[in-house]
Amino acid sequence: MAVQARAEATRQTIIDAAVELFGEVGYGNTGLNDIFARAQVTKGAFYYHFPTKQSVAEAIFEQADSRFQEALADLISSSPPALEYLVRLTFIVADVTEHDNLVRVGNLLRQGLLQVSPAAVATFDSRRRDILVSLVKKAVAEGDLLDDIDPDAVAHTIATGLLGTRLLSDATGEDMFARLTQVWDVILRGIASPESASANRLCVIRAAEQCRLNLPRFAAPPVLSATES
Repeated sequence: MAVQARAEATRQTIIDAAVELFGEVGYGNTGLNDIFARAQVTKGAFYYHFPTKQSVAEAIFEQADSRFQEALADLISSSPPALEYLVRLTFIVADVTEHDNLVRVGNLLRQGLLQVSPAAVATFDSRRRDILVSLVKKAVAEGDLLDDIDPDAVAHTIATGLLGTRLLSDATGEDMFARLTQVWDVILRGIASPESASANRLCVIRAAEQCRLNLPRFAAPPVLSATES
């Protein structure tokens, strides 16, 4: 057991070192020798756990996905109306990306390195799109979204709005949560009934404030959908 624990600790040390280096200088500018040095491991210890630098990146993908699932646990268990779920989901993604370096680096690798496990990246993107489309369709059925919208187009708009907000905030230093609030204000005006748009703007404001102040996620009672209020 002690040997296994040491091996797991060494593996995690390598991953942590790679996260730091990929975040600091980029995947392409990080060599294996850099990872050996940062992790303070021998070449043999590295190759015991990882055959290539790409395999380290894939391990970062896996851990980033696990962090997301942990962050989403409360949201999933509370089962809010679909539109509120979409709102809260985007702020959770923004929050975790803002405050968790492993997740941030994992996102950067996915966005910029299609050569790193392209099949895994494609599967991830397809799964994310399917989840958003399903939630949009459910929100239409619940009466919170207009019934003449295109679910795929709305899902794409939400995804690109989140991604674009994150990238621009990284580049300019602007408040990502304030900008995401503005994105949702525009989206809600175009896809939601007036009653639902008004109710869910309160959810947007609350989620942004919780992220900005690093408060526990969604401690307040959920905002009801228009059909439940």
